[in-house]
Parts: sequence; C-alpha cells; structure tokens
Amino acid sequence: MTSIDPQTCRRALREISEIAAVAVLQDSQMTEQEALQAIAAIADWTIEETPGDHAACADVVRRLDAMTQAVDFDALGDHEATALFDNVLGLLKSHPGPARSGVMDGGLEAQ
Repeated sequence: MTSIDPQTCRRALREISEIAAVAVLQDSQMTEQEALQAIAAIADWTIEETPGDHAACADVVRRLDAMTQAVDFDALGDHEATALFDNVLGLLKSHPGPARSGVMDGGLEAQ
C-alpha cells in the first residue's frame, strides 16, 4: 500500500476548492450537481492513486469520497444536490489547511 503524496493531496484539495468557489458564484454556469460530480471524480482519483495515508489532508479527501461515492448525481433533486453541496463546502471550510485557504480565497465565506 502506498501513502498519499502530500503534493497530490494539496493539488486535489485546491482543485476541489476552486470548483466549489466557481459553483457558488452568483452567475455561475456550473450547477451544484456538476460541481459535485467533478469533486467526486477528483476525490475518487486521489483515493485510487494514493491509498493508505492518515494525514489530515488525506482525511478530507477520504471524507469527500465517502460523501459522494454512492451518489447518483443525475438522480439528485435540486434540494438534495444543494444539501450535499453545502455539506461538501462545510467540510472544506472546516479543514485547517490548503483546502480551507482555497475555499476562503475563492470567496465562499461571503456566500
């Protein structure tokens, strides 16, 4: 079992937080369902490529993966997508590291 590369984790979290930042912009062309699908794909890829680490950064990616793993995004209603997206944002905002700073820099705190 390999351990997650901290750079890979930071890169994944940065991408996830940027997707979240775009999705919450007032006139964003990205729906919350599209954002969730992209976030889930990044989390899945990170877990598949680098399993087995217990660092805080990897924990956030694992939690995002667990939140989105069994979700049928196309079947989500608007309310369900919004609720799940809010949970994803909450997780990103609570992380004291690259993901949190990316979320804050993206303006999510003001939303």
